[in-house]
Amino acid sequence: MTKRLTVGNLHPEDDYMHAVSEHPSHNESMFFNFFDAALGMGGFVRIGNRPNEGHAEMTFCVFLPNGELLMQWAKPALPSNDVFSAAGLRFQVLEAGRRLAVTYNGETVRIKDPLEMRQPGKAMRGNPSVPTRLKLDITGVGPMIGDRDGTSPDAVIFLDGVGHYQQAIAAHGELSVGEETWTLNAKGVRDHSWGPRLWHSILRDRSLWISFGDELTLIACKTWLDAEKAPDEMGCVIEHGEVTPLRSIRMRSHFAPDTYYHDQVVLEVTDVRGRSFSVSGAVLAYVPLRHRKEGQETVYLGQAMTRFEMNGRRTVGLSEYFDAESTVAGLAELSRRGEFVVE
Repeated sequence: MTKRLTVGNLHPEDDYMHAVSEHPSHNESMFFNFFDAALGMGGFVRIGNRPNEGHAEMTFCVFLPNGELLMQWAKPALPSNDVFSAAGLRFQVLEAGRRLAVTYNGETVRIKDPLEMRQPGKAMRGNPSVPTRLKLDITGVGPMIGDRDGTSPDAVIFLDGVGHYQQAIAAHGELSVGEETWTLNAKGVRDHSWGPRLWHSILRDRSLWISFGDELTLIACKTWLDAEKAPDEMGCVIEHGEVTPLRSIRMRSHFAPDTYYHDQVVLEVTDVRGRSFSVSGAVLAYVPLRHRKEGQETVYLGQAMTRFEMNGRRTVGLSEYFDAESTVAGLAELSRRGEFVVE
């Protein structure tokens, strides 16, 4: 359990819910990714409250050891922004900055090949629904890292105009699917943000969450808002609760032939102390998700359970690739060359 609770201008109480702004796209969301490397399974759960639009967003996305996908998505009515509870998924703060609980009790769709989600409606209708229960005890293994107002661009974790932080976590519990049950001893990262959320304002984003345990977690994110401008970079190294910001982030990505689906990534970062880290990643399972909004181009969100290696150490984490529709044809063209793309 981490001793130092926050980095940045945060308070531990920022773990709780926040006042709703007048922005029509105001969103308060929490996201947990968790992976058990020994079992070769894991994924993420997310709730996003959109009180000014009158609904929440719930996503349950977990890869099983055999490569199958458990998937559920819902957009239930939202009576208030008082809690994170949507369509059977619930997040509770037990001790701010230190302990949380994640539970899900409902149905998921068990999809044999996650790539079927290229046609989500068909995939969700054409695969069996199974009763699913998830219970996770979440413990922070590093501080909450971010900025509560989105006004300090020198913050380690920062979103302009949005309260936002991330935290390395351990997740212990059980996942039951029908008659099968797995006991999870997982590592990961959680994210909490509040403020305007405009999915379609981003051109491209690459986010890697790599946790080797209490002793080392790497967070590395690059975001392109405009093709003509350099990307925003944010991230850090977390070691036994101590946080060192990154000074530079370089990623080289490989894409499966004729797709924009990444299947390998090499991360090279340098922190502000001058130390360099090089991590190679191989995608174990990939699900293509998307966001659509009338009058806006579709944005594609590739979520991949990825095996990461660094200096003989191995773990499993999440690599998330976000691409606006206008960019994917170019990536597919690059994929035909079979080369790594510097990003």
